[in-house]
Amino acid sequence: MSIPRIFCRADRARRRVVALLGVGAVVVATLALTALPAHAANADFTVDVKRIPETVSVSRPGLTTYAAYTVSITNNSGNPTTHVQFSGGTDVSGDLTQANGNAGATATYVETIPKSACTPTTPGGTTIQCDPGKMNTGANKSFVVIFAAPSLAAADHWASDAKINFTWTFDYGSGNTSGTPSSLLCNGVVASPPPCIETSSTGLVTTATNEILEKFLTYIPSFGGTFWTGNGSSVLGPDGSNLRPTALTKLKVPTGLNLTTAQVTLTVASGAVSGNTTTTNTAVVEVPNGGNLFGSFVTIELRRDASTILKGAKIANAVVSYSHDDPNALNPVQPCPTGGIPTIAQPVCLFGSPIEFTKKNAPTPDDVGDWLFVIHALENGVLNW
Repeated sequence: MSIPRIFCRADRARRRVVALLGVGAVVVATLALTALPAHAANADFTVDVKRIPETVSVSRPGLTTYAAYTVSITNNSGNPTTHVQFSGGTDVSGDLTQANGNAGATATYVETIPKSACTPTTPGGTTIQCDPGKMNTGANKSFVVIFAAPSLAAADHWASDAKINFTWTFDYGSGNTSGTPSSLLCNGVVASPPPCIETSSTGLVTTATNEILEKFLTYIPSFGGTFWTGNGSSVLGPDGSNLRPTALTKLKVPTGLNLTTAQVTLTVASGAVSGNTTTTNTAVVEVPNGGNLFGSFVTIELRRDASTILKGAKIANAVVSYSHDDPNALNPVQPCPTGGIPTIAQPVCLFGSPIEFTKKNAPTPDDVGDWLFVIHALENGVLNW
């Protein structure tokens, strides 16, 4: 089967005054800020850095997943500032190949939302500098920084505590050059001398756990993306890992939906959903949108491997069922209206006819005999097939 958070409020953050040391760590000196004017007294800022989501899946060949950090900076002091500067960089820990002299996996910068808040500062794209500009008293600057998760590589490539570590610094200038720069007050704690330095870490789902087979979890960049469970193949993948699922779920998110995270959890249970198969597949699709319908539909592809289909079974008799929030109250998915676009009245629909791959239409020989169902959806839910 081929388918294709200075001290501040930061999730599990730890203060770092010196460079991170150890195998594969980023030297914080590489995050050094450009020269800023002297600091005014009683500088008081709040800086929140939060990881979203807390854990992401590693990338796979042909599939890129993403880690994101929301940054919120508030000026609590009595004076405006002329220059606020936030910088950061990533390193990846738990990469076992580093012990053998490998440079180690990386998490590279992808984009900032809104655009133009940050730019990469190293050729490899693992460090960034963000210049939100002048901030008046009480002003807030917020943005999201997105990095690509490292690649899966070999099945024994990762430790169970693998993570992306985002080490960041914060400083500012007021334009006041009279006197020695004073301390920087961040959330009531003095960073002396400035800047403030902390680390926020995102866990990685790798082959160290079975989760790599049964789910994916990622942030959604502004340009959307296509994500799938497993390694996208029912045969030995080019990454060297033997991830052989008997069912796969692919999620295609179009550009411009302004969604944050996507997670699909797939379970395969013994026992037929009908007389045609030997297993029952259930996919829980979670793309939070505040209870609202998506601005346009996402595409969900449901695959069943030929090894779970009984001889003589007919795809015309197969049923895909759905419920928005109750896995015990599933109903058959109805065909899409003309044009294939779901509606408010019918937010989830079956697009086109189910496909049984033959030697003539299969993308690869391994796809022969597999079944494919394509769903157009304006909301989350549970799918069963």
